[in-house]
Amino acid sequence: MKAPMEDCYCRSLSSENIEKAFDFCSGDYEACEIYRNVFNAHDVVSARANKNSVAVIGLATGSERISQLQARQELAMQVMELLENNPSARNMFRDFIFMLRSFCAVNDITLYILDGDNHLHQEIVGCQGDEVTELIVPTKLECICGKILDGEILDATLTRNDTGVYWTNDRTNLSSDTAVGLNACINTCCPEQACGSLALIPVRYQGRIVGVVRINDPRSDLFTLDDIRFLDGLCSALSVIVGRARAERNREYAEMIVDTLKSPIAVIDGDFVYRKANVEYLRMVGQTDAGIVDRKMADVVGDEVFASVYRPLIDRAICGERVREKVSLDFCDHPDTPCDLRCIPHFDAEGAVDAVIVDIHVLD
Repeated sequence: MKAPMEDCYCRSLSSENIEKAFDFCSGDYEACEIYRNVFNAHDVVSARANKNSVAVIGLATGSERISQLQARQELAMQVMELLENNPSARNMFRDFIFMLRSFCAVNDITLYILDGDNHLHQEIVGCQGDEVTELIVPTKLECICGKILDGEILDATLTRNDTGVYWTNDRTNLSSDTAVGLNACINTCCPEQACGSLALIPVRYQGRIVGVVRINDPRSDLFTLDDIRFLDGLCSALSVIVGRARAERNREYAEMIVDTLKSPIAVIDGDFVYRKANVEYLRMVGQTDAGIVDRKMADVVGDEVFASVYRPLIDRAICGERVREKVSLDFCDHPDTPCDLRCIPHFDAEGAVDAVIVDIHVLD
């Protein structure tokens, strides 16, 4: 297996696709099929810098306002392309913040995202200039963003709209508690700042605040109400990325479990295609990993066995039911083997079944 290039997106793909992805890593970016077809935020930002484009926020009138609206449309289109063509949700956070800072032409932007329902740590992505910094903070955030994540209502020295966005165009007018809270960050992604403009935009997922986008700039009177509405709508795309990131993490955990268990286990998607199989399952069907992944289950176990044994149980699991039946299966070295066959639905971050885990236990 070839090693991936240093910045190649292949590094971030799930293990079910990683070997195939590495085959494209020739060491030449122009020849890498993965790298050529994924979304690249650096290319977007470089192209924008060459056009001397107007920032998407800030008061603009006349022809400059028309240019600003065009820039907003361009940014929205780039975000849509990011959601469609980036194979890694974790890279999406970085690319989104990098593009947003460039299009807004502000001093720095920081994103705080809770890792999941257990909130064991926070993932922090900060962008200052062309540098993106990513950190994992294993403790609760003590800054003002941590208060927003906890659902606290901030004091009235910060303007708040009906969707929960806080902002100010003059930080010198903030209360002492709010000013201290803003500069209480325990990381370098969000530098201290005593004056200028600030926006704090909550990121919601399944009705809960799971993140905060913090926009800082030393200029006063930067934001208009129209800017705040635009930024709030644009950052709603982060909820999609949060869902994908959690689904990625769930798949990775499921794959690790499949690899460690000793009973034959396979992961089947909604189209009855193999996505993963452990060594015991491969031994049972007499196949290699390359010979089973991305193939229809019926092509491996046979149409008759699939239709009479597997299909009815998998159909029920796809509907969310945990299914368990005693069946007789043919192993390569042991035909007509009594087994306990379990089909377990695997749920994505949205609560939908995205795969079925087929678990086989041989009965004594």
